[in-house]
Amino acid sequence: MTMERRAFVTLAGLSAASLATGGMLSACDATGAPTGTTDQADTFTAVGERAVSFSSDVDVVIVGSGVAGLSAAMAPLEAGRSVQIVEKLDLLGGESYQSNGVMYVADSAVQQQAGVKTTVDEAWSALEKNLGDMSATDRDFAKVLYTAGTEWANHLVDEYGVQFADPAAYAQGGTTEFILLPKTGLDGMETLMVPLRDGLAERGATFTTGHRAKALIVSEKGEVCGVRFAAAKGEATLDVRARCVVIATGGFSSSQPLMHEYLPAQEYVGCCTTASMGEGLALCAGVGGQFANMDKAPSLISDIPQAAAWGLFGPTLVVNAQGQRFAREDVAGAAADACWTDELGFWWTVFDGQLGESGQSRSLAQVTNEHATRLVGPFDSLSDLAAGMGIPVEKLEETWKHYEGLVKAGKDEDFGRELFLKKLEAPFYALKQFPVRYRTIGGVSTDKEGRALNGTGTPIPHLYCCGAAAGGVLGGLAASGAYGMIAGQAAAKDLENR
Repeated sequence: MTMERRAFVTLAGLSAASLATGGMLSACDATGAPTGTTDQADTFTAVGERAVSFSSDVDVVIVGSGVAGLSAAMAPLEAGRSVQIVEKLDLLGGESYQSNGVMYVADSAVQQQAGVKTTVDEAWSALEKNLGDMSATDRDFAKVLYTAGTEWANHLVDEYGVQFADPAAYAQGGTTEFILLPKTGLDGMETLMVPLRDGLAERGATFTTGHRAKALIVSEKGEVCGVRFAAAKGEATLDVRARCVVIATGGFSSSQPLMHEYLPAQEYVGCCTTASMGEGLALCAGVGGQFANMDKAPSLISDIPQAAAWGLFGPTLVVNAQGQRFAREDVAGAAADACWTDELGFWWTVFDGQLGESGQSRSLAQVTNEHATRLVGPFDSLSDLAAGMGIPVEKLEETWKHYEGLVKAGKDEDFGRELFLKKLEAPFYALKQFPVRYRTIGGVSTDKEGRALNGTGTPIPHLYCCGAAAGGVLGGLAASGAYGMIAGQAAAKDLENR
């Protein structure tokens, strides 16, 4: 079964739904296994809700079709189980599809084949420095996910035919040695998610779009045994009974009420996501699920996410409206974080022809075409560049002279840049950007297998949560994919033992 590329699109233009109030419906027999008759289900109702009437019956239902949700489907399908993936948007892919595509993975087969020798432990030692204030438990779990990312990437290649970009084309030491990119580079998640989706479909996965999860369905014993979905258009509902439920709905960065409650410091930052409304948190809370790390502030990003990663692959310079350098360029969120903290409003990323020669020419062409009104250049002199940016030329020249001194010294004493500390050569370009929020760290409390936990720290039977919907997940796309894989493996084991 093959689907057209149109089944994935970016989310621009789609309005965000209001936060769903997680509920709980009673149905299924006392054993927790789905009942076989609608009459049985009709004897159980919930206030304000229609009686349960199952329209499909599967081993696993996965709520959300981003990289975590799709990855969660792998193990159950490979074990011969039936899986239904339900997405609230009209098209599959979630917000993973519109991400910049940077995946923090080390020692994968494709990296080994490219001659990149960095081990998982070496990469983790470098990445761990940027985790900030975390509990030992959260730090250990972050390492579990990072380590699992290698297995996840290898599995995508071996079982689903996913192709990554050749690391030899961009690995220049440091962070670049533990990064994987989609086959076509930055913003190329289509080349990962389409073969994964098609491989799942070939194994029997079914997909339903345009339905938002409204409530979990539980047995008389209180065990989760399905999900009620509401159609995005109209008043129709869809009740799916399942022996395991996996929540992969994303975080709550798009929900202004939840940002106000838990992360007020970022409440007024713009948001580049539209679908991360926290529905998964509400669903799990309805059956006793707890939250973790809700007040942990994540890094911000450029409102043009691809551009935020350019400094990982070529020389760039970030300057504020006064022409002053204010952050390191080789950490994707550094400029956005500093811009917001220092109340700068916006910043410019200055680059030259070296970026187009770095293997990211596709990204460069796409961004400059789609955001032409944000771009100035080419300019053959600093004075012309400063004029194009609206910056006093003497300020930019002062910054330029100081930066070239750092380049000559071979060390960034100001901000600690490690990658591509190189001179920029005319012609020059500059791209204007704004800080936005795009993810959250807090979410549903889980154990290391992705099982949702109740108030006593006990797993809620047959309920799993992964990706950004789970609390404390760091590391972006690869960590979310790895967590989906782990949750899917746990669900498959759950089914085997029942």
